[in-house]
Amino acid sequence: MAQKLLSQVQCFGASVKGPLHKREGRPNEDAWESIRGSFGTAIIVSDGMGSKPNACTGARMACRAVKDALQYWAKIEGASAVMLLRLVHILWGMRVLPVSEEDSAATCVFAVVAPSGELLVAKLGDGIAAIRESDGKVVLVGDERTGFCNQTTALGIAKSTKEWSVITRPSLSPGAAVLLATDGIADDLIGEQVGDFIKCLVEEFAYMKPAVRWRALCHELRNWSTPKHQDDKTLAVLWHQNDLGGAV
Repeated sequence: MAQKLLSQVQCFGASVKGPLHKREGRPNEDAWESIRGSFGTAIIVSDGMGSKPNACTGARMACRAVKDALQYWAKIEGASAVMLLRLVHILWGMRVLPVSEEDSAATCVFAVVAPSGELLVAKLGDGIAAIRESDGKVVLVGDERTGFCNQTTALGIAKSTKEWSVITRPSLSPGAAVLLATDGIADDLIGEQVGDFIKCLVEEFAYMKPAVRWRALCHELRNWSTPKHQDDKTLAVLWHQNDLGGAV
C-alpha cells in the first residue's frame, strides 16, 4: 500500500536567475530539490538572503540539510516534527562551515509525504507554502510577510524551532497539490491567484517529460508576466494523482 501511495505522489520544479543578478553578474541565490527515499517524497525550496556574502551556498546547503535530516528522522520511530526541524538547523550549520551561519542565512520551505501518507509542510522565512485541496480550497502555511523585504527569519537567523510554521495532515488527498516558492514568485500571487496558479501548474506541466517540463518551466519563469520583476524565481510542486491521473 505504501509503495502504491508513493508512486502516486509526484513532484517537479525549476529555478532561474532573476534580471537583477544577471545584470550584476551574480549567481542564482535560490535553490530547490525534489527527493525520494525511505522517508517518502519531498520537495525543498530555499532563498539565500541577498545581503549575505554566502547566500548562494546557504540556500544550496539548506536543501541538502533537509534531505539529510529526513533520512535520519525517518529511522526514529515516533520522531516529532520539532526533532526534524532541529536536525535541519544542526546539519545546515555544519554544511556551511567554515563560513559563519549569519553570513550564509537562507530561508527554508519543504514538504514531505511519508510512506504512511502523512503530509508535513514546514516554512521558515518568506516565500510561500500553500496546499490546494482536491476541492479547490487553498491553505497557506504561516502568516503573510509584513515589514520591509529584508525583515525575515531564516536559517542562520532563527533562534528557535518555534519560528517555523508547520502543518501536518493525515494525508494528501488524491487531486491535491502543494506549492513551494521563493518570494520572487510569492510576492506576485494575491488571494485567489494562489489556487489558480497551482491548478495551472499541474494541468500544464505535470505530465510533460521531465526534460521538456524543466525547459518549459524555466522559460515561463524567465518571462515572468509581472512588469519590472527583478528577483530570482524558484518553485516546486508536489501533488497526489487522482484516479484519473490528474489534479482537479
